[in-house]
Amino acid sequence: MSTDSKNLSNPVSKENNDDIDLMALLFAILRGWKTVLFFALIGLLIGVLYGRYVNPTFKSDALIQIEENSQGISALGTTASELIAPQSSKAQTESELIRSRMILEPVVDKLNLRIRLMDPSIGYIDRIKSDRVATQINTPDGVSLQTEDGDAQISQFNVSQAYLNQTFTLTKSETGFVLSNGFDDFKGQLNKPHLFKGVDGQIQITVTDLPDNSHPINLAKQSLQTTTDSINSKLSVVEQGQQTGIVELSMTGSNQQQVSLILKEIILSYVDQNQTRGTEETTRTIKFMETQIPDLKKKLEDSEAAFNKFRENNGTIDVSKEAELLLSENSQIDTQINELKLKKLI
Repeated sequence: MSTDSKNLSNPVSKENNDDIDLMALLFAILRGWKTVLFFALIGLLIGVLYGRYVNPTFKSDALIQIEENSQGISALGTTASELIAPQSSKAQTESELIRSRMILEPVVDKLNLRIRLMDPSIGYIDRIKSDRVATQINTPDGVSLQTEDGDAQISQFNVSQAYLNQTFTLTKSETGFVLSNGFDDFKGQLNKPHLFKGVDGQIQITVTDLPDNSHPINLAKQSLQTTTDSINSKLSVVEQGQQTGIVELSMTGSNQQQVSLILKEIILSYVDQNQTRGTEETTRTIKFMETQIPDLKKKLEDSEAAFNKFRENNGTIDVSKEAELLLSENSQIDTQINELKLKKLI
């Protein structure tokens, strides 16, 4: 009996020990409430400062449908298209194509995305004080950046290979502007194209406007690889579902209108390249058929002559039926040629 009573009392004692441990932990937290409150306030302060330091991020998305059969295959006709096996995942292939330089380079050139403007007067404290820091705006007409002393607008900026990814400084002068890279100073006028020759190559620039009070602007020309990598880091291309042919494009950035414009131009560039590829495939198909038709006609004429000779010798073939058959075949060939030429024009 004494042994059983000891065994029954063990769980109770363990539960009491657990309760004591939890209570001790609670009292320890209460005794150190000042330390807990201090670190909580520090975390809150860091979160607030980070939220004001980083610009808000916007997202723009769009959907496109990928056609399973390319125009070049369909141009061969229904029978030929059926003989060629469809691709297992054409949408995945097109997704990689959208992210390629072939699609992105026209967008980069059209919107002048390789030109980068920065305001060196904005420091860490300024970013925290302001809810939002102005970002550059890229358009087909050039690049602009808003500052507290006015806008900076550059409509053209091309440099030699050695100057790529190097930072230049632009300041407004009484007669126009001064462009400096730390070694050379180039002077020019606003709204006029200039071609400067530096130690490492040529610099072609057209400055439309600059901030007053000698407010400096940092200017750089990125390499194409750097720019396309930057776009791809913000661009997402994902197929919706499995074998649906629907691809979702989404892009993020700190300026909503800029993100929407870049995404729109990417889609237009893809559509244009897709139409160009389809036209080229149709053109190659037409050229192939045009080279084959003379040989086919010659073989047809040779066969017709052989049949006529056989008919004259044996007299067992219906000439009218053979003539109708030959005319029908010639008509079908001409009809296919006209259809292909019409598709090429469309």
